[in-house]
Amino acid sequence: MNLLTPPPVEKLDAEYADQVRRDLVRKARKRQRPAWVPVVAAACGMAVITTAVVLLSRPGDDSGAPAANTSAPTATPTVVQVPPAKSARVSLDLGQATASEARAAARNCLADLSPREGGNAPAKPQDADSATVRQARWIKTMAGSGVAKILMQTFTTAKGYWFQCLGDDLVRSRPSADSRGGLNVADPVLGDWRLQQGTEAGGPLLLAEYSFVTLPSVVRMELRIRWTAGASPWYGVTFSDGAGYIAASQLGAVAKRGEMEVDVRAFDTTGKQVFSDVEYG
Repeated sequence: MNLLTPPPVEKLDAEYADQVRRDLVRKARKRQRPAWVPVVAAACGMAVITTAVVLLSRPGDDSGAPAANTSAPTATPTVVQVPPAKSARVSLDLGQATASEARAAARNCLADLSPREGGNAPAKPQDADSATVRQARWIKTMAGSGVAKILMQTFTTAKGYWFQCLGDDLVRSRPSADSRGGLNVADPVLGDWRLQQGTEAGGPLLLAEYSFVTLPSVVRMELRIRWTAGASPWYGVTFSDGAGYIAASQLGAVAKRGEMEVDVRAFDTTGKQVFSDVEYG
């Protein structure tokens, strides 16, 4: 499966996709070097709605953006408002990868970097052999992804460059593992979203993927989808080194205005929830 090739885009609700795109751009107050977001769901029938680098804000914070155009038609919300405590919690953790698994994936990840940077790439595939692996975890993937699990890892090369990889693919890099950009206590999460619509077993299937970096104190992320008929479980992952990947999928949910929302929340080392937000609502 070639994760670099996006799936064919189906004809969806164009007005809704445009609104989502505008909302994401409006909320992107801080940006890192643009990073390609790996698409685990490259199976046939999936359609990419939008992707953006987003610094998530707390509910009610519009980042100082102007008020929305009140003349635009407003759909009647139909998403079920399921309380957070009413959804089950499901772990996607499948344990640590072996050193050989991590090294092999890291080499492929750095090979993915070279064509983009030309002669200016900060690392070469062979640098993975001497790199310090900071975390390497197997994560269970969701319905519609086409694979059973994927390896998420972070590592630092001997020259001090930090990399986050998903499988064989590069997610993001930076000169130092200690560089946290605009992250702070009020905004402890910075992430890349990918929302896709497809079909499975004769019905619509919605897949939400989230690749992120966080403050070091954040060690767990959970994600769920709410739609017109209820809510998915909270799918959760634990991570270290302030970086990770998570996904949720839901049969019956559709990417249409007023018919689905994606909830995300984060927890620190004590188990305290330190962040929550609603996306694509």
